[in-house]
Amino acid sequence: MTLNGFGQSWLRNKLQRRATLLLASLCATVALSPQTQAIQLQVIDPYLEMHTGPGRGYPIFHTIEQDAVVDVVSRRTNWYFVKDHREREGWVKRESLGRTLAKTGIPAALPDTRHGDYLQSQMRVGFTVGQQEEAETTSIVYGYRLASWLGLEAELGQIFGESIDGYTYGSSLMLEPFDNWKVAPFVSYGIGKQQWEKKEKLQVGSQQVHNSDYDFTGVGINYYIGFNFLVRAEMRAMKVKGRNDTVSNTAWRIGFNSFF
Repeated sequence: MTLNGFGQSWLRNKLQRRATLLLASLCATVALSPQTQAIQLQVIDPYLEMHTGPGRGYPIFHTIEQDAVVDVVSRRTNWYFVKDHREREGWVKRESLGRTLAKTGIPAALPDTRHGDYLQSQMRVGFTVGQQEEAETTSIVYGYRLASWLGLEAELGQIFGESIDGYTYGSSLMLEPFDNWKVAPFVSYGIGKQQWEKKEKLQVGSQQVHNSDYDFTGVGINYYIGFNFLVRAEMRAMKVKGRNDTVSNTAWRIGFNSFF
């Protein structure tokens, strides 16, 4: 089953809209990054509100009184998981926790999200645009981190050019060894499949849809821009295997990743 020009355009726009909505929805969520040890802070506001989860949509279930001491256990970017002296646990927004005092009596200095938090996170999602030879590409990328230096990704995208339209899906392994560099290099290796067809009408009996397997090795960089977002650029050396031959080509792409 193939799609006509209208169907291909509709699907391409749908992929792009979905990726945009996914990234926008992740602006309020980030990776859980445990602290090396709990930080003790004293509340100086009349009260401190504890939520059941890391977001304004989670209900307030308890308020901590002024002068009480809380332990900051872990962080999900601008939300902090705290525990009071009665072992009640909940989430507090950064702006509220910032109005507390450390043991020294000075305002609390809370750590910021950094690239290392991205490497410690498990899940991520991204959106990329790029080019494979003469064709343009768009992709939605989902990732799972197996270790701080190793990640597994799955991607679904579209290829479109002046003479062809198609789809691609695959998976890859990414090696990211440097957790303390704001501009961090990575290498990747992946496999996948592509399906494409020529836009022009072919003679009756000619093959309309072409299916190819591919594998690639890639190099790239992640640039941490703040909050829970990175800009990602990658160059790939690809081998595309058709029915009768194997073609080598080059692909590049650039996009955003968000972690949670």
